[in-house]
Amino acid sequence: MDRCPTCQARLREEPVCARCRTDLSLPLAAEAKASVKLHHAIASLGEGDTAAAREALEESLRLKRSPLALLLRGFLVSREH
Repeated sequence: MDRCPTCQARLREEPVCARCRTDLSLPLAAEAKASVKLHHAIASLGEGDTAAAREALEESLRLKRSPLALLLRGFLVSREH
């Protein structure tokens, strides 16, 4: 997350927006967990475990719909057909 979803200010290192004081600790934690799950999905795919990759990918997408995760989902769906 580069900008505060409330006021669009650029974010710094703190989990509270410097401009509007919105607490962003929960969305930042969800974003971090989504990234970890996406990395697990990629690692599982590299190991040939598509079931584990799909499960980790869906968990990642429930937390954040990143372009890379959506692209990977498309790739996995195309392999099913």
